[in-house]
Amino acid sequence: MKKPLYILLFCLLATGISSCKKWLDVKPGTQVIQDEMFSTEAGFNQALLGSYLQMGTGLYADNLTMTTISAMGQNYQTTATGHPMLEHARYNYTAPVVKLAIATIWGNMYKAIGGVNNILDHVDQAKGIFLKNHYNLVKGEALGLRAYMHFDLLRMFGPVPVNGGSVKAIPYIKTFSKELSPLSTTTEVIALCLKDLDEAEQLLSVYPEIVYNTEASADEFTNYTRNHFNYWAVKALKARIYLYAGDKVKALQYAKEVIASGKFPFVNRNTFNLTANQDRTFSTEHVFALNLPLTKTLVDIRFRLEGNTTFQSSTFFLTTATMNTVFDIAQAGSTDYRYLYHIRTFNGFAYSSKFWQDGITNLQLSNQVPLIRLSEMYYIAAEATTDLTEARTLVNEIRINRGLPALTSTFTEPIRMQEIAKEYIKEFYAEGQLFFYYKRLGTLPVPRSAVTMTAATYVFPLPDTEIEFGNR
Repeated sequence: MKKPLYILLFCLLATGISSCKKWLDVKPGTQVIQDEMFSTEAGFNQALLGSYLQMGTGLYADNLTMTTISAMGQNYQTTATGHPMLEHARYNYTAPVVKLAIATIWGNMYKAIGGVNNILDHVDQAKGIFLKNHYNLVKGEALGLRAYMHFDLLRMFGPVPVNGGSVKAIPYIKTFSKELSPLSTTTEVIALCLKDLDEAEQLLSVYPEIVYNTEASADEFTNYTRNHFNYWAVKALKARIYLYAGDKVKALQYAKEVIASGKFPFVNRNTFNLTANQDRTFSTEHVFALNLPLTKTLVDIRFRLEGNTTFQSSTFFLTTATMNTVFDIAQAGSTDYRYLYHIRTFNGFAYSSKFWQDGITNLQLSNQVPLIRLSEMYYIAAEATTDLTEARTLVNEIRINRGLPALTSTFTEPIRMQEIAKEYIKEFYAEGQLFFYYKRLGTLPVPRSAVTMTAATYVFPLPDTEIEFGNR
């Protein structure tokens, strides 16, 4: 993959500079020679911010959350002729629109990885310029982001994990270079991710605090820590990776560490008021989230049905009947906060309002796209524990904090997996995690899909350009 000689300070996408709110002012369109950029703390801060913004471009506010991956998890009804997600939901990897989405994911992810690798290539030699513990924070975040993005690439382009530890999957790129990196196997990628995360955990341990806003402070490196790849995000990603790799003991260990930290309180079910605080994404529970300036524009295009005469072929929804089934409305599910505050209905159709930005004046709540939630740690722990009673307690903790009654029947292994699957569908609607959940388990068929799935159907093909120019 070719890399530019200069790093672009990614502009804050026109109006995004106030929404991004944290860290430094960045002048849009500015290019700075690398040596100049990495001669100051401010330069490293700008480069890191650029990497976070790059993660939004065609990726975590798009294909990897609300669109491609969610459509493949069958979150939407896409059968109308001309629907933008029709072929994605069919896993039709030869369709031009799907090939374009895959090429965008591949190219933009490796661009973002290139950005963090450029930081990592310079940070050690510049260690003396950093004040306080900022060296640890910059390097730790960059290592964590590199692991995070490579793991998501593995979850798309790698085989179903139970079938393919020795199968070549993706390149794990660790330098900012023009040199071609070989494909690594699933086992190798996971080992490299965990190696980066081990180092990141040690580095980021100097600042394990989670804060919303210390804007009065001059220390821009510790503002809005949920929007940094923080110490607890490292542990949460380890839990996710270890479960994917089949190591339930370590998955349980790391998930419980995040839970026990107390850093990510559930939204208060007794005082929560959507009209008053507009916290649609339940931000206190974000272990790691991106703040992406174009969220409103993208969300309004995808999830606004009213007034749109072509919504059936252009927006993302389910029928009201299907959505009611998803949320178990017939079984007292109507009190579920996720149903009450994330779902809207229009003329027999139901769609997500989770990412709406209407009326949000508190900057810590705006433009949030959650990538790791506290709830996932409960689901990982519930799946990984050998104690079925504990598994039920963990699932019930989420249910109670979502306004649902606790489950009282004894858990058997099938009931455990059935209840966790129900939770993934409700909790991660339009966030993309459901497809990865099905793939990890090798679920055949995917619920609500008419496609005859095989293990191969879960594997994204490499982009044509990667095959041609990468000699794959």
